[in-house]
Amino acid sequence: MLKRIAALMLMAALLSVFFCMPSSASSTSSYDSDHPEKLNDVDIDATAAILIEANTGMVVYEKNADARLYPASTTKILTTYLGILMGDMDEVVTTSASALQIDADSSTIPLALGEEIRFQDLLYATMVRSGNEGANLIAESVSGSIDAFVALMNQYVSSLGLVNTHFMNPNGLHNEAHYTSARDMAMIAREAMQDETFRDIVSRTSYELPKDNVYRSRTLNSRLSEFVGNPNSNSYYPYAIGIKTGNTSAAGHCFVGAAEKDGITFISVVLHNSGESYRNCWRDTRRLMEYGFSQYVSISVPALYAMRPKVLEIAKYDLSDPGLGQLELALQKTEGGGDDTIVTLNSRLEYLVSNFNDLVTIEYVHDPVAPISAGDVMATLTYYPDAGEPIEYELLATRSIAKRMLDVPELDDIIADSLNDANPFPRFTVEILLFFLAVIGILVGSFVGIKRLLGFRSKRPRHKPIKPISRYYR
Repeated sequence: MLKRIAALMLMAALLSVFFCMPSSASSTSSYDSDHPEKLNDVDIDATAAILIEANTGMVVYEKNADARLYPASTTKILTTYLGILMGDMDEVVTTSASALQIDADSSTIPLALGEEIRFQDLLYATMVRSGNEGANLIAESVSGSIDAFVALMNQYVSSLGLVNTHFMNPNGLHNEAHYTSARDMAMIAREAMQDETFRDIVSRTSYELPKDNVYRSRTLNSRLSEFVGNPNSNSYYPYAIGIKTGNTSAAGHCFVGAAEKDGITFISVVLHNSGESYRNCWRDTRRLMEYGFSQYVSISVPALYAMRPKVLEIAKYDLSDPGLGQLELALQKTEGGGDDTIVTLNSRLEYLVSNFNDLVTIEYVHDPVAPISAGDVMATLTYYPDAGEPIEYELLATRSIAKRMLDVPELDDIIADSLNDANPFPRFTVEILLFFLAVIGILVGSFVGIKRLLGFRSKRPRHKPIKPISRYYR
């Protein structure tokens, strides 16, 4: 009995171990870089991640995107952006004691008490070196105090409709009430990346800080160079264009990234990566970006049109024409047109080709009648992008089509010749006289024949009949 109980207990233990073991198919990454489109959550180390298309904000991939996590120094994205929007780039600001009140092990520019620095240099230095005292000084310069600036930060995220973000400081140092989500941070970065100055700042992996009243000129370097600026790095990604790293013991390694390829720009966020370095962040970001590029295509309007060009049926073409009067039109952009790049999902490309007419208007300026010469402008086409001004194009004849030559001129040709003749009345000739006499003879003969056919007789004068003489005599 005891042996049976022991055997049952052993079997139960084995079964519990078996069912508690994670499935290799679901918990072990089998990522294939040759097929980036086959991305699964298990292939992303970060606790939360998201990828959006920068132009539209469309979400391309997400993993726990609404989970509230600590953002660490990615907080400085909003700090710097608000500094650009509300600060004076040429103002010289002075480092205060309150700005220098940060943790001893914090990342710094560094700045010294009383150091005078131009505000624009402060923005660049803060982002490149992830200087916490720099973020504090930005806050004080814009709002007068750190607390007032933090209130401005929370007001701004509220205006964007972001509900999973709350800031307690401008630098990202840990606070239980300082949190965001991957989705919210992607929306903040998308807003900021629309500013040209911000894009320049976050693309820098180094910055030359000019001499001031405390320090000589110095070169500041960023951790971002491992991913963005150094082709010799194992983590280098050629399409990366920024943005910001972040790390605390509570937040883990975080990274908000941006990449651009063939006119397509993506923004990614990975929060709470494991490991002792940013390598997992770089790897996750690369996988997200490659997934996005596998899903999207960038195509110009002429290239989209060329996939199904317009063909006209030309009238009065010469019968020897090899195309039997069919004329394909080529699309050519007029001078001064704007950006006509269309970024769309691969799966939607065929829909755009089939419904190209919904994107444009066409006005024909040349009748589809031969003769036609190659290069003739047959029509004008106007494309209406989602944003920006309409773009003008010309639809051109791709070949020449000769006119059909007839033995007897057509009525249209006769009318056209008459309208173009300076003396429309022809000269009187013997041929014309004979022509009219013949016409008159035909008309008279026809009239006489019709009368006879209908039984008409000519009227002859009647003679008085002779009265017969009576046969009786008296």
